[in-house]
Amino acid sequence: MSTLVADYVVVGGGLTGCVVASRLKQEDLSPTILLLEAGPNPESEHDVVTPMGGFALQGSALDWQYSTEPNPSTQNRTYSLTAGKTLGGGSILNYGGWSRGDAADYNTWSRLTGYKHWDYAHLLPYFQRTERFDPTEKAPLGLSPRGLDGPMRITSVSGSSHKRRYPLGEPLCNAWAELGVQREAYGCTGRNQGLSEWLENWDNGRRQAAHQAYPLDGVQVLTGTPVARVLFANGVGASITRLPTASETPKVTGVFLQDGREVQAQREVILCAGAIRSPIILMDSGIGPKSHLSIPVVRDIPGVGANMIDHFALFQLFKLRPLEKGLALGHPDLNDAAFFLGLPSDYVVNLGLPQDLLEKALEEDGITGAERDALLEPGRCFLEFLVLYHPLSAPVPADGTFISTSIMLTLPSSRGRVSISDNTHEPHPVINPGYFATALDRLALVYGVRRMVQLMLGTKALQPYIEAEVPPPGFSPLHPGSSDAEIEARICATGVAHYHTTGTCALGSVVDAQMRVKGIEALRVCDGSVLPSPVGGHPQATLYGIAEMAAEMILQEREANPKPRDM
Repeated sequence: MSTLVADYVVVGGGLTGCVVASRLKQEDLSPTILLLEAGPNPESEHDVVTPMGGFALQGSALDWQYSTEPNPSTQNRTYSLTAGKTLGGGSILNYGGWSRGDAADYNTWSRLTGYKHWDYAHLLPYFQRTERFDPTEKAPLGLSPRGLDGPMRITSVSGSSHKRRYPLGEPLCNAWAELGVQREAYGCTGRNQGLSEWLENWDNGRRQAAHQAYPLDGVQVLTGTPVARVLFANGVGASITRLPTASETPKVTGVFLQDGREVQAQREVILCAGAIRSPIILMDSGIGPKSHLSIPVVRDIPGVGANMIDHFALFQLFKLRPLEKGLALGHPDLNDAAFFLGLPSDYVVNLGLPQDLLEKALEEDGITGAERDALLEPGRCFLEFLVLYHPLSAPVPADGTFISTSIMLTLPSSRGRVSISDNTHEPHPVINPGYFATALDRLALVYGVRRMVQLMLGTKALQPYIEAEVPPPGFSPLHPGSSDAEIEARICATGVAHYHTTGTCALGSVVDAQMRVKGIEALRVCDGSVLPSPVGGHPQATLYGIAEMAAEMILQEREANPKPRDM
């Protein structure tokens, strides 16, 4: 069986893997790049282009469909976590929302790790590098500028088509104004608080997948090629011959594929397999918490698999009043193609928490010191509110009579863990998600749901349009007078993740400022797993920027340390 060889071996052909592989090849034609993706090339058998087709991909062959362990804080429920198992990864399955976090989210990374260039000011050029906003959609003076020349076209809903004006948009803005929320925010400017227009990376109704926006010309791409573990110079990985001594630095020399083949990496291996798969590959290679590994330990790094973060949320369904005018998709009035150019929504609201509620939660959770100070910083956004003009629920007919809402925790303090199974005959990730386990998360999401219910059912602007909440079977409808206990019970029983898993190979604890695995030579991680703390918004905008920075770091390191054949 022949051995594959490349200078750089990128494991995972998802969002970050495509960016890293593409940039490495575009900037320097001489190195050989091998991109290994466990899933298939998606184009041949699936509708991965249109918004409505893409929404049906969850649970398909392009989805890892990870299953969690029972979660004690939500009635021991288990969850199925969507993650892209295909070339393009999550950029094939996501809903196209484009939102960076607040500047404070990234500044927190820098404070937590001590890595100065991981603050907002240093990350901003990489965020801009991937974006191509229309010059007419410039951010107001005093806010961070948006990118104009990147490969990814970004538009607001109104900027996608002059015909895309959802009838409930104006009443919705007026309803928020009744609650004291004005349109004063502009996405991707470093300040999210308030109401702003929804931004997305649909291009005239077509998905911009990572491997299309970032061409892979010159990159050797192998799909259907899952990686089992990394290989080391002393033979550790395929067959363990000798573990490194305490004074030795293990050097990665390639990867071992699940089909038994070996791949040699002349310079380094870059893990871009996602926040579930990257820590699993590390632990299966003997890199991780000694207490959790039943195999020989190459390097004891307790942070591998820990610090699992996700944006927990509650979706709700609302019945529209019977009106002649169409308000939601499925009604004949909304059959123009413009309404299907992206997610059926137009405005997003990001809000903080009342000071007294926040301080109560931090005290109950015992959060002190720098972490407490960061969360109390003015302008931090803990919740995202989104109204969608479609039920987004299979049992409910999309006939124009229902709309749905999402209330998402953007700064969750609950943490989970990913570990490896002891079952060698049927290996799978063991995921303990830890959702909704802290006072901060409980108080914040209950507060957010109450605000959403007040918006939909307690404002003059929406009273003529919204009839009632439609509860899940076995529950009474929520209304402005519902108790905290009723709202919390609903969240525990029906709350879900937004599939934004991050944090499991975090900066500082697992990887250094260059995203190199600590104590290991020639091994780097570049995906959502490196995020040390939550970032608001939807993560793809952040991840594209991080991948841009990683590629630049690798190229700079190559230039500073050339091998003979590089010169």
